[in-house]
Amino acid sequence: MRNYSLDQILLLELLAFKEDVSLLVAPSFVVDFDYKTFVPLMKGIGFDHVFEITFGAKVVTQSYQKYIVENKDQEKFISSTCPMCVNLISARFPSEKKFLLPFDSPMIAMAKIVKKNFPKEKIVFLSPCTAKKFEAKDSGLIDCVITFKELKQLIENVNPKPIECSHLFDKFYNDFTKIYPLSGGLSKTMNVKKIFAQNQTISIEGQKSIVKLFESNPKQKFFDILYCNGGCIGGNGINIKTPTFFKKHSVKSYIKNAKKEKIGERMGLNKYTKGINFSKKF
Repeated sequence: MRNYSLDQILLLELLAFKEDVSLLVAPSFVVDFDYKTFVPLMKGIGFDHVFEITFGAKVVTQSYQKYIVENKDQEKFISSTCPMCVNLISARFPSEKKFLLPFDSPMIAMAKIVKKNFPKEKIVFLSPCTAKKFEAKDSGLIDCVITFKELKQLIENVNPKPIECSHLFDKFYNDFTKIYPLSGGLSKTMNVKKIFAQNQTISIEGQKSIVKLFESNPKQKFFDILYCNGGCIGGNGINIKTPTFFKKHSVKSYIKNAKKEKIGERMGLNKYTKGINFSKKF
């Protein structure tokens, strides 16, 4: 076998054994893949369903909003969507750990939704960073995490034949959380200006910047933090080496163009999420 990583081998085994396999996709995928040909290519390589995790992000956003409103007297609230940020806060600023918002990341939330609605399917997550591999392993919900780099290599070697699809992704489609991978994207989807007073929120990216911020004893109430420079488009699992500006443009163009596409079934949260607990302790 070629010089594949363990996760590449695991993915090939899942697909070879004709298991029902779902691919969960981070919306930053457009920095490395063409969104118009991506899903047909993934169906061609053997995935039964291809879901964007924006629906899971929607669940997280709404959970954050509800929790903050119900606990408005709390001193501060720190986003917990990024596992590296959670680890950084827990290790470097343990007194701040209690302010991490107690909910799953979009990846874990989406995995729970898929498990509820397709209980027999194996789950693979396509990630812009390697940190998701450790988060997935701890969850016990996800069978394999493969980075953009690893998938690009597999595509080049396997050369799958695309299968025509009528829409971009399968069910659970959602538009407004596609901006999640960009720094400040969570704040925009939450519309934090309607929740907090002016100057009570801050969006910040990059490990050094986060450390510097929390060492300064910041006075804001809501902290939207992402570990990688540029946000998730700066993850170490991304293949392309273009500047952050061009990666941001790719995501923004995707958001704009995807709205014009015919999409799959639109349903409310309750149909797919009833009975699922999205809370988490840190």
